[in-house]
Amino acid sequence: MMDTHTTFGRKSGCTISKCGGFLLGSAFLLGLVTTGLLVFHFAPCLEGKKIKPYEDFFGSTNLQAIRTLATKDKIDVRLPKSVIPDTYELKLTPFIWEGNFTFNGEVNIIVNATEKTKNVVLHAVDLAIDKKSTSLREYNLNNNNSKFVHIENQQNDSAREFFIIRTAEYLKPGKQYILYLKFVGYLNDFLEGFYRSSYKVKNETRWIATTQFQATDARRAFPCFDEPALKAKFQISIARPKNMTSISNMPRKGEPEPFAGLHSYEWDHFERSVPMSTYLVAFIVSDFKILKSSDDKFGVWARSEALNQSHYSLKIGPQILKHYEDYFQIKYPLPKMDMVALPDFGAGAMENWGLITYRETAMLYQEGVSTSSNQLRVAAVVGHELAHQWFGNLVTPSWWSDLWLNEGFASYVEYIGIDSVEPEWKVLEQFVVDEVHNVFALDALESSHPISIQVGHPDEIDEIFDRISYAKGASIIRMMDHFLTTEVFKQGLSNYLKEKAYQSAEQDDLWAALTKQAHKDKALDQDVTVKQIMDTWTLQTGFPVVTVTRDYKNGGASLTQERFMLQNSTSSISSKPMPLWWIPITYTSEQKLDFYKTRPSYWMKAEKSLSVNELEASPSQWVILNIQQTGYYRVNYDKENWQLLIKNLNRANFKDISTINRAQLIDDALNLARAGKLNYSTALDVTSYLAHETEYLPWKAALTGMGYLNGMLIKFQGYDKFRVYALKLLDNIYKQTGFKDSYDDPQLTVFTRINVLNWACAFGHEDCVRNAVKQFINWRNEPNPDENNPISPNLKSVVYCTAIRVGGQSEWEFAWQRYVASNVGTERDLLLGALGCTRETWLLSRYLDWAITDNSGIRKQDVTRVFGSVANNIIGQPLAFNYMRNKWSEIRKYIGRSLTSIGSIVKAATKNINTKYELKDLLDFANEHAEDLGGATRSVQQSVEQAEANLRWIEQNHDTIRAWLNRNTA
Repeated sequence: MMDTHTTFGRKSGCTISKCGGFLLGSAFLLGLVTTGLLVFHFAPCLEGKKIKPYEDFFGSTNLQAIRTLATKDKIDVRLPKSVIPDTYELKLTPFIWEGNFTFNGEVNIIVNATEKTKNVVLHAVDLAIDKKSTSLREYNLNNNNSKFVHIENQQNDSAREFFIIRTAEYLKPGKQYILYLKFVGYLNDFLEGFYRSSYKVKNETRWIATTQFQATDARRAFPCFDEPALKAKFQISIARPKNMTSISNMPRKGEPEPFAGLHSYEWDHFERSVPMSTYLVAFIVSDFKILKSSDDKFGVWARSEALNQSHYSLKIGPQILKHYEDYFQIKYPLPKMDMVALPDFGAGAMENWGLITYRETAMLYQEGVSTSSNQLRVAAVVGHELAHQWFGNLVTPSWWSDLWLNEGFASYVEYIGIDSVEPEWKVLEQFVVDEVHNVFALDALESSHPISIQVGHPDEIDEIFDRISYAKGASIIRMMDHFLTTEVFKQGLSNYLKEKAYQSAEQDDLWAALTKQAHKDKALDQDVTVKQIMDTWTLQTGFPVVTVTRDYKNGGASLTQERFMLQNSTSSISSKPMPLWWIPITYTSEQKLDFYKTRPSYWMKAEKSLSVNELEASPSQWVILNIQQTGYYRVNYDKENWQLLIKNLNRANFKDISTINRAQLIDDALNLARAGKLNYSTALDVTSYLAHETEYLPWKAALTGMGYLNGMLIKFQGYDKFRVYALKLLDNIYKQTGFKDSYDDPQLTVFTRINVLNWACAFGHEDCVRNAVKQFINWRNEPNPDENNPISPNLKSVVYCTAIRVGGQSEWEFAWQRYVASNVGTERDLLLGALGCTRETWLLSRYLDWAITDNSGIRKQDVTRVFGSVANNIIGQPLAFNYMRNKWSEIRKYIGRSLTSIGSIVKAATKNINTKYELKDLLDFANEHAEDLGGATRSVQQSVEQAEANLRWIEQNHDTIRAWLNRNTA
């Protein structure tokens, strides 16, 4: 599963209070159940134990305090394995109209008894189960004379989300039984389980019933054994209105069948599935239309008004699928693939086997309206979800602790998929700045977590759908691809997938397959295993910095490693032994200039230091470690080597250093300085060469690093000098890219231009602001601005934001009207971002209000987009924080207990806190809501740690940076 912006997640939430009345009332209203037949019994939402507030939130124990608040009484939420599923026969009838929004269901589950037991335990949440209809009988092939098992008791264990059936006699190991359950559920509007979505056509609301089950929400749609390892076959039947269609994981069998007693409905029966996990089950009832590939096996679905935006997905989808078949050496296992663009979707997309669901912005692309970055995003998400069809669906992690096996692999392989269809985009290079550098910032916090981490409670599972599981997972997999060689890596993967097909696995199973292939092909010494190496990366928190101290006299160097952290706090971590990693050491020098050999020359074998005899460089020549930044670590050098690198970067031949490694030097230098491991004067000296840099990757790294400086310095004296310095660096590249957008420009040129223009306009560059405002005025003067937008798609973000920032209410209202009228999801997303750019505080406050107001025009899936856009504005950040604090209960009630939304809102509203009074407010907020942070607990921990680091940063670095800027902007 892939999220839209920065965090990843699922939805989980309490809907009992909303749905209880509907369930009973509408069931009787429809006449589909008779009075007295059903005994309605809800599995109420999780009622966690009260957590005692920590008495003192201040001083050096802030993080520990929040951890204390976050600690839940540990309960075992794992199902017993005495009864496991074999096959589900599921029938569902959703009623998709206002005043109803319920569904009726019944399920026959063929189960295997694996040991003597009197309990059948499965999951059910927010379902009214008709206990009188429940039955359990022995299963035999002809079903004749099958013996019923007497049921003594049925009850909910709400804390565990279990439904427990107790039998009078023991079930016998080795025997099969059929469990029958009848139930009624609610089509919620929290984007979880079986939920409702809608869109409008000429003021008429069209309703949709769709699903999102990852990680633990299949249990909200039907009683089931809702754990990833408990795979089963699914035979699904959906009853739907005759004027709608239904789709599921498998193709439909035959023609629709009449629904007895409800003439406006008919049944669709789907073919039996291959064995799969419950979280991958999906079904949708809608009036969507479809485009199909030439062989009819690949289809894309969307609202009929948006169907013409799905051509790009239909073009690349089958090509990427075929590439993965070749890459994994395994044919795609299902007879069809459908991809669906949904108007409301909590994450970015979901890899349901054979029926992938997407946000519209993640699947739809409109030529001439959408931007190059929109197109890249569509390709990335399609590549990501199709990769899951093998990694995650065919072979599934045994438990959510190894979620990273799913998400890390899909996040890496998506780049391979994009590169196969759009090689000119150079996405394998972009990986470094988009994934590695991005996740370093999170993984450098004390409150980070290991990639592979024990989780149980659904809130804990929620928390790990984050950048660590996705981007760090992808980064260490890329590292492995390089140190094993791609040939060994691919063959080991293929062997693993074939051996574990239709089963579940743990990371050790993958390590064993890769080790076997590595030993066979002599990619690793016989006494070294992949597990030895990779356990240090998956079971430990954080990542290392390798410090290089050269011996200029003898030509060698001493390497040392330690965990890289943005702050060296006095908390509990300092008392623990520091972690050590197996680090693949690659290097080159001014003499060698070999930036292609990414197999390690040396290994730091979980040792504190390593002596290297020869680096093939004279004392006057630089050396660089971590070629192409394939290793997941930072590099620091002694002062002399940094000076040699700075000298070279300021020469005409600076491009002798590869593009990726120039980006690495900038990113490492700025972050080493941020962590107090390098003097800021040296780090800023590294950036000075940018006045001559023209490539995207170094500029992306620089603007990301300088973005932190901007956010920290903007409130303090001397900021004007920072702005002067930044504009000086941007001058040449601004002239090169210009305020224009050419259709023939390579994608990386386009991305460079947008980054440069965004910074230039934000800093008040006269030509930039004048161009942006002029283009916005031209659009406003169009007789029909909804049909004719003269602004080039790639320039829209900078034009919209700049014009709204320097304008007033009329510019904001014009953009809002265009948002409301637009039929293109990517355009609506751009406008949502730009609307947060205004300097009118009342408009920002109203915008936040609208974000959590029904029927305001802003969808629930976009609440975090609004908060993020407001918080990115220097005057909007405190507004967003105060709004979040004052309206916390309203926000939670409106969007449910979604980690994706709540965690993103917390991070956005707190990211630039750097004064003690703001920090106090944040701690007060954490204390006040200690009992209801839920899946946002880790986000609050990270926000507090980040704010504390920011305060220290200001104290330690502001004067140094100000002095350097004064010297270099005179």
